[in-house]
Amino acid sequence: MTQLRWTPTTPAAQPDSAYNVSLEGMIMRLSMLAMLLLLPASSFAEKYELKDAGDFMPPLGSQNRIEFADKYGWRNYSVDFDFGLDQGGRTLSRESKLTVHIVKRDGKTWSYTCKAKGSQPLMANVNFLYNKGISVVAECRIPEKDFAKAVGLDPQDVGLPSLVFQAMIQDGEVKVGAQRGLYFIPGGQIESSELNAYAANNEDPTALAVVFRSN
Repeated sequence: MTQLRWTPTTPAAQPDSAYNVSLEGMIMRLSMLAMLLLLPASSFAEKYELKDAGDFMPPLGSQNRIEFADKYGWRNYSVDFDFGLDQGGRTLSRESKLTVHIVKRDGKTWSYTCKAKGSQPLMANVNFLYNKGISVVAECRIPEKDFAKAVGLDPQDVGLPSLVFQAMIQDGEVKVGAQRGLYFIPGGQIESSELNAYAANNEDPTALAVVFRSN
């Protein structure tokens, strides 16, 4: 009588060279993945400094009213925007700040600085624009008592003023964008104030009452 005997077999051992190739390929893929994950943070680690200066131009649709800068005696402006981008390039770093200086025709000056870590923080809308680079539209609310000094009115009559400033980043360089100036939304007693003629209907940073024009 014939007996059948079962003998377990194991897969043929892979050559050490094949194992090494597979391991090297895995390490390479993991390294590339790590670089891609770190790329946004490293790309936006650089700090930017942008200076702008000039006078003012009438906003669109203002042909039938006196220009804001003329009414309140503003002659020219200057802006210093020092900023960085954190969290994958979507928000401003805590060290970012935006300062505006206004020089009046009588020689007096007014200035205000917005800070990203302030009580009314400087914020930004960051977007990638095809063939144009990265758009950083910074915006901050200016306290009524501070802005009232710039126009010689009571704080309750200036509404809720906001400063808007756009920077464009392309190929590591930064330059000013088109969206720069001030806008106001209703608040306090602006409805009965002379400033009401310049107020926007809603919180729209494109509805600028004051438009900066670079020299």
